Amino acid sequence: MNHDIHQQAKNLSRSAKQRLKWMNHFNKYRNARLTCRHFGISPDTFYLWRKRFVSDDLKILEDDFKTRKPFKIRVSGHKMAQLESIKKLKEVDPRLGKTRIAKILRETGYKISSSTVARILKKEIKNKK
Repeated sequence: MNHDIHQQAKNLSRSAKQRLKWMNHFNKYRNARLTCRHFGISPDTFYLWRKRFVSDDLKILEDDFKTRKPFKIRVSGHKMAQLESIKKLKEVDPRLGKTRIAKILRETGYKISSSTVARILKKEIKNKK
């Protein structure tokens, strides 16, 4: 197991090896601010990489220049019932706008704003294309 980690460390890029040094220093001294001062990095940068770091998979320390996708992606908080209601209302009368749909949904018991309805409709139009 330990041999596997050393093998992974050999295959890392220069910047990933530097980040691994940060994590090893932190694990040795258990002081994040000391680690930041020692390596001349901002605490925000250190904490970002520390949150991502998993000792079993050192590849996580690599930069992903192709995507730069956020590490955590927000999930929509809209309920499926709301989405379905908006779709049905739009199917019944395509001329209904965001304000009218929001008003109808509020009358049926949903708490939803017209701007939220607009975002949902915009996303639906994207999904249809």
